[in-house]
Amino acid sequence: MKTIEKVASPPSGVPARSAEGGPAAEGTTESSQRFASWRLPLLTGLALAIVTAVPYVYAYAVQPHGQVFMGFFYLGDDANTYLAKMRQGWEGAWSWQNRYTTEASPSAYLFMFWIVLGHIAAVTSLPLIVVFHLARIAAAFALMAAAWLFICHFIQDRTARRFAFFFCAVGLGMGYVIQALGHPVIFGNQTDTLDWRMPELTAFYSVLALPHFAWSGVFAALGVALTLKAIDRGSMWLGLLAGLAWLGQASIHPQMPILMAGATGVALLLRPARPRGWVAAALAFAIPAPYILYSYLAFVGNPEVERWTFHSKNALPPESFSLFFAIAPQLLLALTGLPGALRRRTREDLFLVAWIVLLAAILYLPNPAGDLRRRFLDALYLPLVVLAARGMYEAILPRLRSLRARRLIPFSYVAFAAIGSAFLVLAPLAVAGQPQYSVSTAEYNGLTWLGSQPAGRVLAMPGVGLYVPAYSPDTVYVGHYDETFDYANKTEVALSLLTGQADIEQFIQANDIRYVIWTADLQTPPPSSLGPPTYDSPNFKIWKVF
Repeated sequence: MKTIEKVASPPSGVPARSAEGGPAAEGTTESSQRFASWRLPLLTGLALAIVTAVPYVYAYAVQPHGQVFMGFFYLGDDANTYLAKMRQGWEGAWSWQNRYTTEASPSAYLFMFWIVLGHIAAVTSLPLIVVFHLARIAAAFALMAAAWLFICHFIQDRTARRFAFFFCAVGLGMGYVIQALGHPVIFGNQTDTLDWRMPELTAFYSVLALPHFAWSGVFAALGVALTLKAIDRGSMWLGLLAGLAWLGQASIHPQMPILMAGATGVALLLRPARPRGWVAAALAFAIPAPYILYSYLAFVGNPEVERWTFHSKNALPPESFSLFFAIAPQLLLALTGLPGALRRRTREDLFLVAWIVLLAAILYLPNPAGDLRRRFLDALYLPLVVLAARGMYEAILPRLRSLRARRLIPFSYVAFAAIGSAFLVLAPLAVAGQPQYSVSTAEYNGLTWLGSQPAGRVLAMPGVGLYVPAYSPDTVYVGHYDETFDYANKTEVALSLLTGQADIEQFIQANDIRYVIWTADLQTPPPSSLGPPTYDSPNFKIWKVF
């Protein structure tokens, strides 16, 4: 039996009610009723788009003279690598090469989400950073709409739906507890404020920081709702739409549809569907299967991609104590909804439970996922907020006699969970003018000049090297802690070369370096053996060797 009941026609003489439960005005058209049912997610998406834009707009407005805000507050290192991937699409490529390391890097059809955004930038003639933030803004609307569809599929009561929706939209974790304790070492592991560092754990932070996490949530919500509806109705058309949603998610994290297929399989085995339902489910997951297989073969069959994968320091599962506090408001309340799901054991209930159990197994048990385990956390907030809403409205509130308490507690819980979200928006306002978020005008103009030159290899310190592939077609010797192989050693080599402690001319010839970048923070004179720089400013210089 499904968890959503079809709304029956009202008895004669009873006014029709809108999808949100209020009386429908006389003469209200079907289209206006449909719009009214989506007013909440659309308006919330608008509010989310505006609120999450505030730190960025403020930063652009308050930059001191001679400084240029580079567009990022959150996880700026990673964000610039995404701009670099977008640039490859902007240049016309449909495959990715690692430009943050000078080792051979055969192209692979990975990171397709970012490659497509680059093509959009090329077609629209918009700067890459603008398209990045437009993707973020669009995700605010799309994620709220998809989350509403997901929540409505699993929850019947409209008040519980609204609670789950707002909890999803603005809820964050309790990482500030870890911060207040000074990041203690627990059982030999250094704790971390994961809900401030891992946007994929919450919808709000995904929209605020990195759009691919938000869009992964969009595709997950759509894929789940459409797949379960296709199974229930035996609809090949819904199965096709679900498959396209899973393909969209695979373009971001190819492994995620595997987890979703596993949860769907468990639900079907324990609550079998009609034959057409099985076929619809098979169709939904068959559509992304070829790309998932290609991605797997690229990871295990391409030595350079495999080296990049296992080099990533973020690939391992997060430390458990930190993860608990990062999702504590969602997880603790979801536990109160778990008994009801296990008691009912509908296909939808079993799917939610299977999603969480399989994710836990992937994270903490030995399995073929290996170093990709952390990348299965996308959209975890979706099953948690559904179970949390059920726990709140089925297990907690019915025990309370006070009507005032039953009204106040859900609001208070959402407000409590939003503390971290408010901090993430407000904190950047206090540091927007600080130099770590900007570069000098001379440096920005130098990067722009570099982007107009022929492609080549660049020797620079990693602080500058991080920006080079995002603003030019060049490959850097060292630039990003994850994507540059042997990052620490190469940083030391670059420092010794640019400060005159090693033979830079010999290194240039041996490594086919075309451009050398010197910045004043090296606190030593520029390498005299290179002659006059091609791009010259007092604190930022570029030599074009050939």
